[in-house]
Amino acid sequence: MSKLRVLNLLDDFALGGVTKGLKVFDSPELREIAEFETRAIDPRAMIAPRLAADVIITHFPPNWRRIPWFHSLRLQNPRAALVHVEHSYSKEWADLYVPNLSRFRRMMQMALQPMDKIIVVSNASKRWMTEEAMVKTSKLEVIYPYSNMAGLAQISEPKRQPDEPLIIGAYGRFCDAKGFDRLIDAFKQTLRSDNLRLVIGGFGRDDAMLREAAADCDRISFVGKVTDVAGFLSQCHVVAVPSRYETYGQVANEARAAGRPILVSTAGGLPEQVGDGGIVVNCDGPDKLLAALRLLPVMPLNAMGRAGRASTANDRATRVNQWRQFLLEVARGPAIGQSSALNSVPALQQPSPTAAAQCPR
Repeated sequence: MSKLRVLNLLDDFALGGVTKGLKVFDSPELREIAEFETRAIDPRAMIAPRLAADVIITHFPPNWRRIPWFHSLRLQNPRAALVHVEHSYSKEWADLYVPNLSRFRRMMQMALQPMDKIIVVSNASKRWMTEEAMVKTSKLEVIYPYSNMAGLAQISEPKRQPDEPLIIGAYGRFCDAKGFDRLIDAFKQTLRSDNLRLVIGGFGRDDAMLREAAADCDRISFVGKVTDVAGFLSQCHVVAVPSRYETYGQVANEARAAGRPILVSTAGGLPEQVGDGGIVVNCDGPDKLLAALRLLPVMPLNAMGRAGRASTANDRATRVNQWRQFLLEVARGPAIGQSSALNSVPALQQPSPTAAAQCPR
């Protein structure tokens, strides 16, 4: 049987969540039906190249300058199925940075018109793009990212003594999107008697600003770039994700897999991940976030952590099966025809209803 040739196109390999999400294509179940390649695209290019691929997947945000590129991708590759994965834009991002939503909507419509399918990474993204009529609803499909981070499922449940400080962890890129500044501002208003500690991991352009904001609070510490995610999470009792905007939020997913309860903002796909595994807090002002931080010590954190971990137990099988079915579907579409005989490939067994119900939707 001929395998599909699937090409993932990126213009920025520094985006951790995007590159982590590509690990799903390393699974044997997907390698059985397709050969995968990841290629860099010059962000300044106006014309797309001709590519030897059956399915071409773009992973970078559309903009006005790139409209010719997206349209030339179709002209240069008329028999390929074109798929765009929208990792970047969200309602919260648009509320902050888009002065003219009608103009932005028109840009998205024009740029994505040549694409056969658009994958979004949360139901919140699907609702927003549908409500704003950016693409035809029939083109949209939700597939959550999957990073396959090693060691998370093996982390032990935390054993905290009554007089031991409760460690709140937060990690990611130091930029406006992640909202670490507002977490620091709220945390500084907690009392020493609350017996809380905040440990922040990461790096980025806001490093100096965040350290300066936390300098007068000895209960906040920075540990630099987190290269061992499992090791970092094993030291935390709770993980905070106070993002201003977020299409999905891989940090929240990793924390749940590690059995750590999550405190997340209302942004994007974060609330979809919580279930019984944490709490959702409006982080736009410090008052509600402060109140939530001070309540953490009396919450059933271990039970929440167990619920969060259980909700991720079937992630791998679900994501792999979603991508397998999706690729088989687009392969049978009119763009690339039936020549690869993929109709003979059996589908993976669907997860059991009980297991599937544990997965965030």
